[in-house]
Amino acid sequence: MKTDELIRAMAADSLRPRGPRALLPAVTLVGMLALALAFLSVLGPRPDLGTAIMRLPVAVKQAFPPLLALAAGGAALRLACPGRFLGPWALLLAAVPAVLLLAAVAEFLALPPGARMPAMMGRSSGQCLLSIGLMSLPLLAAALWALRHGASSRPGLSGALAGLLAGGAAAAVYSLHCTEDSPLFFAFWYVLAILGATALGALLGARLLRW
Repeated sequence: MKTDELIRAMAADSLRPRGPRALLPAVTLVGMLALALAFLSVLGPRPDLGTAIMRLPVAVKQAFPPLLALAAGGAALRLACPGRFLGPWALLLAAVPAVLLLAAVAEFLALPPGARMPAMMGRSSGQCLLSIGLMSLPLLAAALWALRHGASSRPGLSGALAGLLAGGAAAAVYSLHCTEDSPLFFAFWYVLAILGATALGALLGARLLRW
C-alpha cells in the first residue's frame, strides 16, 4: 500500500463510530461530571458563586478553563486524523491565554505595588495546584485512551493537547470551589497546574500515541 493510501485509510478509521471523535467528548464530559460530584461533595462550591460570577474577574476565571479545554479537545481531534492541522482551533488556543494575560496585566497595574505579591500568592495556592493536578490525571488517562483510537502523526503534540484538555477541565471543576478571584492568582497558579498536565501529556503521548 502506498503512503497516501495508508494515510487515507487511517484517517477514515479515526472517523469510525468508535473513533476519537465520539470517544473523546464522551469520556471528557463523563469524567468532568464524576470529578465535580466527588470534589464538590467534599469541599463544596463557593457559596456566593451565583452573584460573584457577575464580576468580570470571576467571569474570566470561570470561563477560561472550559474554553481552553474545548480548544485543546477540538485541536486534538483534528490531529487524530493524519495529515490534518489545528485549523481554527489554533485561534482559540491563542485567544484564551491572550485574554487571561490582559486580565492579569490590568490587575497588576490597578493594584498598589505592596498588594501585588499577596494577590498573586493568595491563600490557597497549594490546594489549587494539588487539586487541579490530581483531578487532571484521570482525565488525561481517558483522553489518551480515546486518542489511541485515532492516528495522530504528531503524537507528542497530540499528547500535549490531551494534557491541556485534562488540565483545563480539572481547573473548570476546581474554579467552582475557589474563592481566589484575583487574575494574578488564577493566571499564575491555574496556568501552572494546567501546564504541568500539558507537559505530562506530551511525554506520555510521545510514547502512547505513536503508530
